[in-house]
Order: sequence, then structure tokens, then C-alpha cells
Amino acid sequence: MRKNKLRITFVATALASLTLTGCSCSKTVGKGEFTYRSYTTALASNWNPHSWETSADSAVLDYLTEGFVNLAPKNTQAGEYQWVFDMAESITDVTKDSAATLATYLSADFPTEEEAQDWIDGLPEDNPGQIVYQIKLREGLKWEDGTAINAESFVRSADLLLDPDMKNYRANLYVAGESAIAGALGRFYSDSLVYVDNLTHGDFAVASMDDLELVGGKYVQKDSHYGVFLGMNHSVIALGGETLKYYVDEFPDYFPMTVWKQMLEHVSTEQTDSHAYELELNETTMPLIEQFFAEQEGFDFGELEGWQYFLFVEELFPEKDFESVGLYKEESDEAGLTFNYVMATPLDESQAFVSFTSTWLVHEATYNDNKDTSGDLVTSRYGTSVASTKSYGPYRLETLEAAKQMVLVRNENWHGWTKDEEGKLSSTTLFEVDGSVQPQYQATKVVIDVLDDAAAKQKFLAGELSSYAPTASELPEYTLSDSLYQVDKTYQMSFFMNTNPTALKNMDINEGNTNSIVLSNENFRKAMSLAIDRAEFVTKTAGYKPAFSLLNNLYYYDVWNDPSSRYRNSEPAMQALVNLYEIEYGEGKTYATLEEAHASITGHNLTQAKELMALAHEELVTAGDISAGANIKIKIAYAKGAIQSDELAQVAIIQKHLNAALEDSGFGTIELEAIGSLENRYDAVPEGKFAIGYGAWGGAAFYPFRNMQVYCDTDQYSVNERANWNPATETLTIHFEYEENGDTVIFEDTMTWKAWSNSMVGGGPYANASNDVKLRILAFMEEHYLKKYYRIPLASSTAAFLLSMQIEYFTEEYNIMYGFGGFRLLKFKMDDFQWREFVRKSGGTLDYK
Repeated sequence: MRKNKLRITFVATALASLTLTGCSCSKTVGKGEFTYRSYTTALASNWNPHSWETSADSAVLDYLTEGFVNLAPKNTQAGEYQWVFDMAESITDVTKDSAATLATYLSADFPTEEEAQDWIDGLPEDNPGQIVYQIKLREGLKWEDGTAINAESFVRSADLLLDPDMKNYRANLYVAGESAIAGALGRFYSDSLVYVDNLTHGDFAVASMDDLELVGGKYVQKDSHYGVFLGMNHSVIALGGETLKYYVDEFPDYFPMTVWKQMLEHVSTEQTDSHAYELELNETTMPLIEQFFAEQEGFDFGELEGWQYFLFVEELFPEKDFESVGLYKEESDEAGLTFNYVMATPLDESQAFVSFTSTWLVHEATYNDNKDTSGDLVTSRYGTSVASTKSYGPYRLETLEAAKQMVLVRNENWHGWTKDEEGKLSSTTLFEVDGSVQPQYQATKVVIDVLDDAAAKQKFLAGELSSYAPTASELPEYTLSDSLYQVDKTYQMSFFMNTNPTALKNMDINEGNTNSIVLSNENFRKAMSLAIDRAEFVTKTAGYKPAFSLLNNLYYYDVWNDPSSRYRNSEPAMQALVNLYEIEYGEGKTYATLEEAHASITGHNLTQAKELMALAHEELVTAGDISAGANIKIKIAYAKGAIQSDELAQVAIIQKHLNAALEDSGFGTIELEAIGSLENRYDAVPEGKFAIGYGAWGGAAFYPFRNMQVYCDTDQYSVNERANWNPATETLTIHFEYEENGDTVIFEDTMTWKAWSNSMVGGGPYANASNDVKLRILAFMEEHYLKKYYRIPLASSTAAFLLSMQIEYFTEEYNIMYGFGGFRLLKFKMDDFQWREFVRKSGGTLDYK
């Protein structure tokens, strides 16, 4: 229990002392100023709302922008939250009055206005439709330079976001998934070449050699000269989603395996994905393809050669202008502050509001001034420097020293400020918390420094930082401190890997690894996972917790209706992990119930790890990949910033665990080396520069059914494991039984992993299924993805930090909906002048133990 009253009394006494002793008027620097001082190991580099990637980038955007709405505390004693309006004055579902809009932007579903109206008339009285949301902006919104922000600003910014010549990374939030805008996908891919199945439109695009032309030794479509390839492991329409490779692997006696192996030798070396097997049609490969299908006995293609069924062809996406996108101004609003947001598929208000907590708004002139047209895609340097940054949030970027410091000050043109007679700015909430409006954004300046742990600790104890995250070795010293806060986060720290044999061999030659080919062996990777004692690993982290899954205990599948609806506590999610770690339960077993078996999971089984290591050694030696007794050295892409002492300790622990599993396996020893100061370790691994990376995915805590997209959706995400497989082509059959209205229902369906990852969002086939069905789909995917051991979960991240005595949170009771009240409601107990004097009278070093 925190001793806040005692601490506050102490501070108040110290302030009284300062008031009595005073100081001369010449020493008043900092009076009325409140500086929040933060630090990071690597400074943000891109806070463009259209292309940001890292958490550091996102943190800067939190100061420079704001959403239409946000979550805030309502009653902190009861833990009640509320939705509050920020940039928006109101958000209203106007679907029932929007028949013409539905017919215009969703014509595939509503071909005519009359049919749209019939659908609207058929809605239950209490169902608003939840497709067309009307957003009315509050008056007085401005950019930091005083330029007005209105509905047109958002429409023009959306046009830039979806520009098909740019392929902006963050457009993924609006072209697919639950927040997708009607027509956005078509605009995003406008006039773009996209590979599609040869039978996409119900007939062959390429039916025979007569439809192909040899150009420069490569076969292309005769009329268009667009590309063609054979999808050897791509799910195809003709086989109901199955692949050619599946049949060859399952029934080798029916296929000419010598020819198949020759075809594999010609798989494009540009693809490090060993499972895609995208075979270009050219002078060398076409005779092999024709021979393979002529000699195979597994399929009856009638008079056709058969290869036509397995082709993928480039198709030009129809040209679409922005007028086809369902985001447009409401003409009836003469003030120009209202626009309509047409969802691609219905989305209930709670989920829509989650989407509306951030926006896509950019300063159009600055954005265009910073465009670069020299590459294949147009890019913009918007949000990478002071000059290229424009704020519409409570703070603006004042100075930036690359790799050293950034300083943000109050944006005087933010709509929330009021100015007194002396010109001082202040702000109060437009909503009540605990029965009254509250001061907000009290900080007058935000300073973010690049510091290592040692320098950060020194500055914090000297009163020069507002918070500090103790290292793992330091954390026990502060366990009883009133200033220590520990909060779970959704991010799961993991090892992610490049398991491609060719890439691994190249890394041995070019990147300083030795025998990293071992990672291509699934038994070796599984042994790695079981060898790691996560409970010991987290002792070298700042309060992290052991992790055994992709999603931790912070994910809720129906939080708006049931605050206890944790995914991890559901029967399917528990069963998935029990299956993964092969734990038995039931009568006569060590664990009687699923709950007991699930609670027993540690992820650590050294005995099984040793057995698997011995098996992996035998398999790798037999295959000629390594020599008996081989030693292993692998560099790990570990951090964006410089490697810290804690990180070295973490890698040492893992190395110790793996060497314990390697004993008596036939292998020699393993050496791991953590590498830092990496601009993008997430891409460095699949690009073949590192065999292992250390990083995390998290977020979307209130809708876990979209989380598998980060591992499977190759359109929305740069899949970290893309060197290992192609989730857009590899299929998964999901099957289970469940009870519905007293009956047993058998569920079975086959789709690609990518399709499954999108199946429960937006217009996915199971987006409107019951939570019971969606939980089972998600759990099935989580289990079978983890069984690939492309990614090994290690720890759930936490925020373990000390808060400066200068400040305090609005509430000490953490709530997942609003934290401790956030930076918005953060309170300063002393201004900078008083704080400096307080530190001086404390001897220049503060005691937080």
C-alpha cells in the first residue's frame, strides 16, 4: 500500500520551508514553468501519421496530435471510464438516413438506392445500422501556424493517405479490417498490378500457351505482357484452397519427383520464402512444367495440360479516384465542419470509437513540400524534422538534435488553451472526473533525451528526469518505494527467426554466424523454446513476466459488455497452450482440470529439450548440414539503441539455458551475441542479415481477433517471419465442435493463414460469428502458429518505473481503460523553480528507496 499522505506531507513541509527562506527576485527562473523530462535509448525518427512504425514514433505523435474521441476516467473510486470528445463535437450513426450513400459507396451490397432503403427499413428499431458515421468537428481547430482545420482538411489528408503512388504503411488501418473505409482498398490499389489466381473471374486468364508470349526469355501474357508464375505452394481456387505441393508431398508415387526437384531448383532466389515456391515461367522452367504435368498421375485434367490451374497472373487493378472513397464532406453543414465516414462493413459504436481515438490528419502543404518522387514509390519526409512537422495537438516540436534530444512546448493554437491577462496558458477538461472538471496538460514543456541506463539513473536522482525505469538488478532496491509503479503491457517479447536454409548459410559466410543452419530444423527450434527457463530470464529484465503465448492476459474479447472477458482465461485459449506444451489432465492425471493444467505451464522442460536437441543433431548431420559436434554462434538483432547491461545479462541467461540443453546431444556449444544500434531489426531478420531478432507485437487489447494479422497478413504488415513461409499461400484447416442452442455443431473450414487472420474483422466470413466461435478460431491459429516455432515467446513487457517527487498521477488505481489518468491529467506539485530548490536542499541527490 502506498504511503501517499506521508509523502505529500513531507513535500508540503519542504515547500513551506522554501517559502520562508525565499530567494532574490533575480533567481526566479522556472517560476510558473512545469517541465516534463523523459528519456529514451533511441530517439523517434518518423512521426508521420501515414508511415510511423515504432513506439518511440507513436509517443511523439501523442503530443502533436489528438483523436476525435478518447477514453478518460469518470469515477476513479469505482474504476468507471467514459468516452470524451476531443477534436469532434459529436459522432453520430446516420446510416438510417443514408440510403443514397450506401448505394454510392457500397454498390456491391446495395446496387440501387431503393435496395439500400429496403435494407434500412428492415433493420430492427434498436439497430442504427452502424455503417455511416457523421463526425462533426468542434469549432476553433487550428494547426500550430494558425491555419484552420475543417472537414476538408480530413478529406484531403485521407486522399494523401490512400494515394496509390505512395502505398503508405499506415493506410493498412483504413483499407482493411474493422476500420476500413468503403472504397479505400480500391483507391489504394488503383491502377496497380496485383497477382491473382488464374481462375479469379471464373475462367482462365491464361488457358494455353497461345495466351503467352516469350519476351526476353520470360513468358508473359500475350495481350498485356503482364507477369505469370506457377504457384507450387499457393492455395488455388481449382483445388478448393489446397496446393499442388500438398498433393506432391502426400502422394509422391503419383508424381515425377525428379522433375519436381528440378523445378524447385529454379524457384526465384529473390524470395527467401522457402514455402512459396513461386516459379517463373521462362525458357528453362516451361519444359520442366510441361513434363511434370504430362507425367503426373494424381489429377485428371481432361484435355488440358493442367498447369493452367496453378498459375497466378498479374492483373491491373481498376483505376479509381478518391471520389470512390466513402469519406466526404457533409454539404448541409455550411460551417464546413462535418464529414461522413462510411465503413466498408458495419462496425458497432464502441469499436468505431476505438478507431476514432487517432486520425490520419496531415498538414497538406508541408506534406507535399516534403515529397520525394525519385524512387519507385512516392514518399514524404513529413514528420521527420522540426521544419517538416506541424502540430494540431497540445504541444509542438520546438527543437530537435538528432540522436540526442527533442523539445516540445505548448502549441498556442491548440483549441483547448485559454489565455489569462498575463498571456499565460491553461486548460481544463470539457468533461467531469470525480464530479468536477480537472486541469489538463499542466506541463509547459516536454524534453526527451537519449540516455543509457546509467546516465538516466544519475539524472533522475539529481532531479533532472520525471521518471526512471530501474534495471533488473536495481528493481529489488525499490520494491517498497512509494514512487515505484508496475503496470502490465500487452507487448509480448519474443525471439523471431529466419529459418530459410539458404539465408542461414549466407549469414555464416557474410554476417559472422557459425552453423546457424540449425535454425532451419524444427526440432532444434522447439528444443530452444523448451530449454529456456523464462522465470529466470525475467530476473534480468525490469519487472517483465514470463510469457508462453502470443497474447497475454490483457486481451478482452467483449470488454464493453463484460469487463471480465479475458481471452487468456477462455477455455479455447487455455486448451491451446495446454496442447502446445503437451500437458495432460483429467481423471488419474497429475492435473484434474484444464484450469490446473493451464496454471502449471512454465514453458520449461529441460528433459524434453535435451531429447529434441539430440534428434535435431542427428537430422542435421544426416542431411549433411553440419558436422558432428558442431559449435554454433548466432548474432541476435536485439535493440534499436545501444546494448544495455541488462540486455547482455538476458542473452547470457538464454545462452546458459541452451548450452544446458545441448549437453550430450552431439552438438558442441552455442554462443549468442546481442547486437544493438539497429535502425530496423524487424526487417533485418527476414532480409537475411540476422538469424534471430528480439522484439514484440502488442496492442488491440479490446479486439484480439485481429491480432494474428501481424503474423499472417502480408498486405497490411511486413511479416517478421516472411523468410520462413508465405501465409498468403499456405493453408490451414480449422476444425472443432461447439454447442449452440443445445446442439453440437461441427465446424470445419480451410483457408490460407492470411485469409484466416482477416476472417474475424471487417467483411471477413466470421466477423459476425459468436464470440464462442471466434475464440476457438483465434486459439486454433495461436496454437498451430506457435507449433511452427518461427517465434518463441519469452516475456510480457511491463512498465516498471519510478515517478519523480515533482509530479503525481491523477489516480493511484490503475485501470486498463485510462491507466493512471495519463499525461493529460498528470499533476505537478512544484514548478521548476520550486523543484530545483527542493533538490538543492536535499543535497543534490534524491532518495527514492
